[in-house]
Amino acid sequence: MWIKTGAVTATLTLLATLTVGCTSTPPPPIPTNADLTRAWCGSSGDRIDLRQDGSSRVEPMSDTYLSHLLRDLRDTWTDQFIWRTYFDGRKPTSTDGTWLLSEDEHVDSRWWVRLDFGKRASASRHEQEAPDPYEFGDALLVSHDGNGFELLALNGRPDEGWSSRFTACVD
Repeated sequence: MWIKTGAVTATLTLLATLTVGCTSTPPPPIPTNADLTRAWCGSSGDRIDLRQDGSSRVEPMSDTYLSHLLRDLRDTWTDQFIWRTYFDGRKPTSTDGTWLLSEDEHVDSRWWVRLDFGKRASASRHEQEAPDPYEFGDALLVSHDGNGFELLALNGRPDEGWSSRFTACVD
């Protein structure tokens, strides 16, 4: 009798464990502007302020994040050329712009914070062959780690990893 009861108990325990293990985790919450309107602190010491009016500010801006923002230019030009041509000779340590939350329906319904810091026109007075204007900005992937939202500056595609991670600042 004890053997039969023990076998039934073991079977029920196994079934309960398998059932719990097979339950699906709920999808992460869909971000809203209200969720993201705040200051975000970056893994490299950056701070991005996303304001309710749609404006944004990055200050301070680390070399790591600046390098990420300028990755397309750095494939062709040196830092000194970039500063001289697009930033009046000074390496930027902050920038202002706008932000927008958008969904990429083509890629698993991912959400992005689109940062626009304006079109940087080349200073043609410095160079004989001035390069094309540069769209200064970024698209940060909105992620949810189970505890809250975070923003990721990606190295390229999402499967290639991130260069900076931004979590809500604790002021």
